[in-house]
Amino acid sequence: MILVPDESWRWSFDEQRQKILLDLTDDMQFAAAIPAKQLAKKSAFTEPFTVDDSSHYFHLLECLGEFPFTDPERVQIVLNSIAAVKYARPLVSQSWYYQDVNMLSETPELGEVFSVVTASMYGDVMVISPGSTASLCIVISQSLELEPDKSLKQSAVCKLMNSKLLPYQAAVKYLSKMA
Repeated sequence: MILVPDESWRWSFDEQRQKILLDLTDDMQFAAAIPAKQLAKKSAFTEPFTVDDSSHYFHLLECLGEFPFTDPERVQIVLNSIAAVKYARPLVSQSWYYQDVNMLSETPELGEVFSVVTASMYGDVMVISPGSTASLCIVISQSLELEPDKSLKQSAVCKLMNSKLLPYQAAVKYLSKMA
C-alpha cells in the first residue's frame, strides 16, 4: 500500500538520534537515511510536508513505477529523496569512482533513472536534483560497490557528473559491449 501525504505530515529533527524524521501519524515515523555528517540542519525544528513535497512525492513514485520494488521500498526511496534535497548539505562529486559514458546531450530530468558503472559493477540511480554538469542522485540498486571496501547502500545520496550517467534504456547495450 502506498502512503498518501496529508496535512498532518511533519518533518522534524531528532537531536538524540541525529536523524531527520517525518511524522506520518501519531504512532508512525519515517527516519531518513541521511548520515548526520551530511545534514545541513542539526538543531530541533518542525516543518510541514509541503505541497511541493507532495508534488515531488507523487512524481518520483511515478518515475519508479516500472522498477520491481515493493510499495514500502518505493516509498522509502522517495521519502529519502525528498529529505536529501531539503536537508542534506551540498555534496561534492566523487566521480572518480565511476566510468565516463558521455551519453547525455542535455540536462537530466527530475526522477530520471540512470545506470552508473564502477570498476567492479554497475548500479542504478535516480536524479533527485538535476544540474547542467552534475546532478544529485539517490542509489536505487540494493547497493553500489565503489571499490572493494567502499559501497553505497540503497537510498544513499551521491553527486555525479552528468558524463557518468548512462541512460537506463542504453545500459543493456552499453554493458553488453563491456562483457
